[in-house]
Amino acid sequence: MKNELLTSEQLKATEEAAIADGISEENLQERAGKAVVDVILKHFSPCPTVVFCGPGKNGGDGKIVARLLEEKDWPVTVITHKDHLSQEALKQLLSDAELIVDGLLGTGLSKPLEGNILKFVEFINASGKPVVSIDFPTGIDTDSGACWGNAVQATYTVTFFRARPGHYLLPGRIYTGKLYVKDIGLPDQLLPSITYYANSPSLWGKFLKGPQPLDHKYTRGACLVVGNGCMPGAVRLASLAARRVGAGLVRLMCKVDEYPIFATIAWGEIVTPVAAAQEFLDWTMNARFNALLWGTGALPQESTREQALLLLSSKKPCVLDGGALSSFEGRTADLTSHLHENVILTPHEGEFQRLFPHLAFLKNKAEKAQKAAIEAGAVMVLKGYDTIIASPQGELIINANAPATLATAGTGDVLAGLMVGLLAQCLPPFQAAAAGVWIHGEAASRRGQGLIAEDLPGEIPAVLQLLHALLETPLGE
Repeated sequence: MKNELLTSEQLKATEEAAIADGISEENLQERAGKAVVDVILKHFSPCPTVVFCGPGKNGGDGKIVARLLEEKDWPVTVITHKDHLSQEALKQLLSDAELIVDGLLGTGLSKPLEGNILKFVEFINASGKPVVSIDFPTGIDTDSGACWGNAVQATYTVTFFRARPGHYLLPGRIYTGKLYVKDIGLPDQLLPSITYYANSPSLWGKFLKGPQPLDHKYTRGACLVVGNGCMPGAVRLASLAARRVGAGLVRLMCKVDEYPIFATIAWGEIVTPVAAAQEFLDWTMNARFNALLWGTGALPQESTREQALLLLSSKKPCVLDGGALSSFEGRTADLTSHLHENVILTPHEGEFQRLFPHLAFLKNKAEKAQKAAIEAGAVMVLKGYDTIIASPQGELIINANAPATLATAGTGDVLAGLMVGLLAQCLPPFQAAAAGVWIHGEAASRRGQGLIAEDLPGEIPAVLQLLHALLETPLGE
């Protein structure tokens, strides 16, 4: 599947350019209809099918699907948005059906559903029958993934040329079901300038070098992870993830009175007690360490904020997580004035709202992350089931491989460790963030049900082997 994601306006412009170049609109619609039928034939045998057709191109695609199915001797009933069926008749029709095709509304929805279309959506969902949606589940905003009051819960969605952000952003990702992106003859050279991407190794895999024969622990990347005695387990998880993803060395720094705690839980990490701010700063400036992590397991208090500013003064690639972010609540300018493009910020929604309350009203998660990244001048990782990675230049990557099992304590600490471990190996921050998020999701998917954060680091080597196979290049020799 291609990585580029198109907004509704971009797709419209691409189609118009193709038509201007001599590709007929009728031909595009015929190909779209055939693509939908191909997916139907992949999953279903001939069965009673109801095709709902709305106004515009989506309804036209639906009618082509109905015709093509009838040509294959499928029993098909077509219902248009103008048909006024009684509730009893509609209920009986869907009760007899074994498959529903949703061709009511596709791209361009800008207001809540109403009238006949709303009624059809409610009955489609109540039927419990499998649904194939054309382009988009009716009721989902193509750019933001928002639900306009109600939406079709699709089993499969078939879209064309490129996916849209709304296929991956919540709640659109849930309503979309399994997504198919089909070629209908639009040439790639018509692609506009791309802002949105779906996360995939093809975006960052070339930066993963892996260990080389002449490497030693420092050339493989060394990182400083700053600990806090309040939640030492969080730092342990982050440190282990950094090492598992390939960092050659992790030095875990802590206060002198917390040294016994960290010395007890550390395995391969070097634990270094630090007595004063200057000593802390000296370590962050040490040329042997090329990536820093602070905030994992830290409390949102003044001392946390002060350490974050010391870390940032090094100008090295770093990850600010957890308490390091929340400690700047009400003082966002103090943070953003010290940020630089080598910093990765990793807020969840609550932390984001504390840092950027003036952006919290935005409904489009991708837009929120983008505006915050540009304002901060740093890479923004707005976490969730649909994690967004935004660059300071406004590029956006939407992640779609994270399972719901990641919603458990400590998994964010592992993610922070993955990112700092990748930064230590000299991945550019935007790519390190995207790679960390993808590896994190893949590791969780491998583990399956019953996942706890402690399981994730042990899955990372297998994910790196998978990346080796996907990229068809060795990660190290």
